[in-house]
Amino acid sequence: MKITNLRVENFRNYASLNLPLQNAVNIIYGNNAQGKTNFLEAIYYAAFGIPARTRNEDELVRFTADSFCSEVKFKNSYTENKITVKRWQQLNRWKKEIFLNDKKISAKEHYGLLNIVLFAPDDLQIVKGEPGLRRKFLDMEIAQTNKYYYELLVKYNKILAQRNKFLKNARDTEVTDEEQLKVWDEELSSVAAEIVVIRLKVLKSISEISAEIYSKITEEKEVFSVDYLLKTAQDSKIENNLQEKGEFKEFYLKEMEKRRVLDTLRGYTSIGPHRDDLLIKVDANNLRSFGSQGQQRSGALALKLAELEFIKENKEEYPVLLLDDVMSELDGNRRKQLLTFINGKVQTFLTVNDKELVKYLPDSKYFYVENGKISEE
Repeated sequence: MKITNLRVENFRNYASLNLPLQNAVNIIYGNNAQGKTNFLEAIYYAAFGIPARTRNEDELVRFTADSFCSEVKFKNSYTENKITVKRWQQLNRWKKEIFLNDKKISAKEHYGLLNIVLFAPDDLQIVKGEPGLRRKFLDMEIAQTNKYYYELLVKYNKILAQRNKFLKNARDTEVTDEEQLKVWDEELSSVAAEIVVIRLKVLKSISEISAEIYSKITEEKEVFSVDYLLKTAQDSKIENNLQEKGEFKEFYLKEMEKRRVLDTLRGYTSIGPHRDDLLIKVDANNLRSFGSQGQQRSGALALKLAELEFIKENKEEYPVLLLDDVMSELDGNRRKQLLTFINGKVQTFLTVNDKELVKYLPDSKYFYVENGKISEE
């Protein structure tokens, strides 16, 4: 997969940009706060329709503007396409539309058309940060290759919000409709079971790929692995010997019934895929708790590179890789491993303050960014 052109209007600090992109490796460099990361975010926004760094899309619009858009032309093994995401104000309300080759499409149809892997400094927290970061990593990876999984996540979050609203109301009114709660339990358990079964299958593949990559990074000195954790609101682990959808559904039904009083008192659902975690280990030790900083960074790098390989296995071509200022966060050996991996295989856009961090690579091009304007070298 390869991006051939990026066009933006009023996106972050870019008033207007229309840039052909023909090279495999694209190095975007310049001082801080000039627009390097905004460049990558424009690509990300076109691919996913959501911001990379914030939950508030209003932050994407250029100061004083009342509309913005990001448009990417790209080609894969079969065809060439153009994705356009537009957002504008109308009667003091924001509206958004997504187009594929100038034909309006839904968010569900949009997701997974242009496969992107973003690796930013925050992603180094995948190993040592909060569980939500690891869930996001896994969910985005699966959803790019499995539209049904994307639909399951959307459905699950809607049912979860409705069940939580029901629990809060029961807590506030001190009245619980047990029959209605059973209905929410049934629906949520069914979707949760499907999500976890898919996660387990994918995680097995990711664990194997990342273990191989980690072994190369560390010259086969350490063993890397990733396990799935069923978690509760008390942050305790539930031993998992389940595999089938029916077994997981029964498990969730029983656990929700067991936690019914507690969930009502708290006003939220204390168990489910929205609470689960990944246990990342090196030599059987929890990398989050006992790993050195170097081991943790090697683990994060291995997982991100495994994401590329997983998408390649499922889509028959590599996604586009966005590297946002990670070169300065990695030591020389890990930089070398990363550049060796992408060289000649993956179209890459990377940002750096100092372009000397990235020595010349075949089919590469440098772009200098200053105050929202780009000049080619």
